[in-house]
Parts: sequence; structure tokens; C-alpha cells
Amino acid sequence: MNLNIDYRTRCYESYFSKHWQYEHEDSQETYDRCAKVNKIQYNKFLPQNKEAKILDIACGAGHFLYFLQKTGYLNSSGIDISKEMLEHASKMGVKNIQHADLFKYLTAYNQHFDLIIANDIIEHLNKNEVLRLLDLIYSSLDPEGYVLITCPNAQSLFGNSARFCCFTHEQAFTPTSMSQVMRICNFREVQIIGLKPIAYDLRSSIRLMLWLCIQKLLKAYLIIERGTGRGCDLDRTVEYRLLAVGKKRPE
Repeated sequence: MNLNIDYRTRCYESYFSKHWQYEHEDSQETYDRCAKVNKIQYNKFLPQNKEAKILDIACGAGHFLYFLQKTGYLNSSGIDISKEMLEHASKMGVKNIQHADLFKYLTAYNQHFDLIIANDIIEHLNKNEVLRLLDLIYSSLDPEGYVLITCPNAQSLFGNSARFCCFTHEQAFTPTSMSQVMRICNFREVQIIGLKPIAYDLRSSIRLMLWLCIQKLLKAYLIIERGTGRGCDLDRTVEYRLLAVGKKRPE
């Protein structure tokens, strides 16, 4: 065993076989269900033009790209550092994917993409890499382009479990720290949204109703613990995952 191999290399070389497949279902039905959820969750954030150039910079097993391509965004593509994940995505019918380092890849595309997707990748980076990635995303976007970023919410009840659920996670974000790094990297009209459960059938509808009840209790707890925020703006987003939206500033 070569003990000099970087931990990321060891983890990502076997990311599907040693981690992902133990945590996720592996079926076409799962991809179709995720596509249904994503359509409800993200439809209002997607370009109206189906010819838009969209890049998923850490597409993994390809669930989001599967949804985009099934929805008609045929000019969508994805990259990932894990060959195993890409092989699985390809088997599930995901197209336009390639093995690439996101930092090197983005460097080659200046003002090119209408939309860049960064799902569950930013928490895998150290602080310098986070700012470098956001700068590269900014440069790679068309002047009217924007980015969608999702990550675990450290402010949620089980934020710590999200922070440590994968060995390659470096950190976690709250709505406040996520909006901070977005603004540092010049994104405008930054929105930070808590991703609630999506109701698409009876079971998920019941889940959503129960969540809305729990959400009120969690927000009440934060008000009791932290006060009402007189003199400062306190964020009380308690959902397990966050969605950050940022637009590029016109030149």
C-alpha cells in the first residue's frame, strides 16, 4: 500500500464502490423519482431557453443531469473526478459526461455557460478552494449567467451529521457563511433557500406536513435561544440542505 497517496485520491477512486452504493438505492425508479422531485424543486430556477449551456461541475451519479436531459436541456453536460460514479451515470442513461478535475476544466471556459450547477461539492473543499472555485465559476459564466449551489445546512438540527457523513467533507455552511462567500466572489442578488421536503405523492405529502410542524418548533427554539434579533438580522433557516443562487454582475 502506498501511504503517500493523497486521501482524496484514495476516496474518489472508489467513491461509488466503497461509499455511495452503501448509502443510496441503485435503480431506474430512483432516477425517475429524483427527476420528479427536482422538477418541482428547481423548475423555477432553470433557464426558459432549452438550448442553454448548462454544466454540472460535480455530477456524481448523474441524477441532476438525468433530470435536465429528460426535461429537454440537451445542451447540459457534467464532469466529475470519480470514474466509478461516471460509469454508473452512463449505465443509467446520462449523457454528455466526462472525467475531469473541476478546477482545470473551468479554467478553459471563459464566459461560456448560462448556468453552472454545483450540487454537494462545496463542502468537500477547504476554504481557499471554496473561494477559488467560486471565482472560477464566476469567470466561466456568461455575463447574464448564474449559479445554483446546494450543500448541507450546518444550522439544521442534524447539521453536524451532514458535516461528518462523508470522510471527504472539509466543512459545513450556514446560510450566513454561504451568502458571505458568494458576495466575496462578486455574485449579486444572492439568495439562500432552505430546501423543504417535496410533496409528489401521498407519502411525501404527509412527510411535508409533518416537517412544517417541526419547522415551527425549531424556529421557536432558535428565537428562545438567540432572541428576536433586535439590532442584527438573524437567519433561522433550519432545513437540512441549502440552495444558494447567485447571478453574475454585468460587465
